[in-house]
Amino acid sequence: MPLLTPVFLSSHSIHPLISWSLHQDISTKPDRRLTNSITHFGLLRPPIVRPCQEGYELICGARRLNALKLLQPSPTIACLLVDENADADDVLQLVAEDQLQSGPLSPIEAARFIALCQQRCQRPDAQLLNRATATTSTLQQQRLITLLELEEPIRKSIHQDKLSAQTGFFLVKLPQAERLFVFDLFTRLSLNNNKQRQFLELARIVTAAEGCTIERFMIEHFPEFCRGALDNVPQRTHRLMQQLHQRSHPDFSRAKEQFSKKVAEKNLPKNCRVLPSPAFESDKVTLEVEFNDFDSFSKAWDRIKGSI
Repeated sequence: MPLLTPVFLSSHSIHPLISWSLHQDISTKPDRRLTNSITHFGLLRPPIVRPCQEGYELICGARRLNALKLLQPSPTIACLLVDENADADDVLQLVAEDQLQSGPLSPIEAARFIALCQQRCQRPDAQLLNRATATTSTLQQQRLITLLELEEPIRKSIHQDKLSAQTGFFLVKLPQAERLFVFDLFTRLSLNNNKQRQFLELARIVTAAEGCTIERFMIEHFPEFCRGALDNVPQRTHRLMQQLHQRSHPDFSRAKEQFSKKVAEKNLPKNCRVLPSPAFESDKVTLEVEFNDFDSFSKAWDRIKGSI
C-alpha cells in the first residue's frame, strides 16, 4: 500500500504546524512565481498532510497551501494524505523527497532536517541523512546543527545564501552582541561570501594582536562604518579591506610599498610589468613584456637573448 493517497480536504481542517517543517526561518507567504505556476499549470506537488486529533497536520508544503488558499475560492484543497500507520522514518523520507524536488537543501534546511531526525528517531537513517543533507559524517552533521543556535535574521540570510555557512560557523562561536554587530556590518556593506571570508580572516589576526573584539576594533579604527548611512559602499569596502590587510600583514605592506616605489623609479613603458615573488618571499622578480605580434617579439628577443 502506498504511503500517500490523493484526497480533497477542507482548508479549515489543515493545521500548518511546524513540527515537521524545515522552513521555520523562512516566510511561507507565496511569491508571484509560485502563484503564476499554479495558475498556469495547476498544482504539480500537492501539500502533504497526516491525520491528527484536530484534523490534519501539515507535513510539507506550507507555501503551496497558502497559495492555494489565496487562488482557489473553493474551501477544499487537493492534498496527499500520509497513511495513518506510517512511522517517523516514513514521514522523514517524505519530507526529504518533497524538499529535494525543489533542489538541494540549504545549510539551514539541512540543519533542521538533521535536528528533526535526531528528535524523531532513536537511530536516524544514515543513508537518508547523507543524501538529504549532502554530508558524509556525523561530525559534519553536528557542525551543521550549530547553525540553528544563530539568531533568526542570520539563519534567514544563510538560507538565502547572503551569508555563507562558513561565515555562520565563525559567527556561532562569538558572543551574541559581537555576532549581531558583524552581521549588521556585513549587511550594511553587502559583502559577498568571498569578502565575508576575507574580512573575518583579517579581523581575526588584528583583533588577536590588539586583544579586543571586532566591534571594539571597528569602533576605534573605523567608526564611519559603525554608524549612519554609508555612501560609495564598494569604494569604502575596498579601502577597508586594504587597511585591514596592512594592519594584519605589516611586513608585507611595507615590502609592497617599497617594491612599488622602486618599479615606479624605472619609468617602464606601458607594455612592461615587473612582478615580485609570491608574498615577497624572495628577491626574485619577473619582467612581463607585451608585444603586438610574434614578429615584434622575435626581433626583440634576437637583440636581448645574449644578455640574459
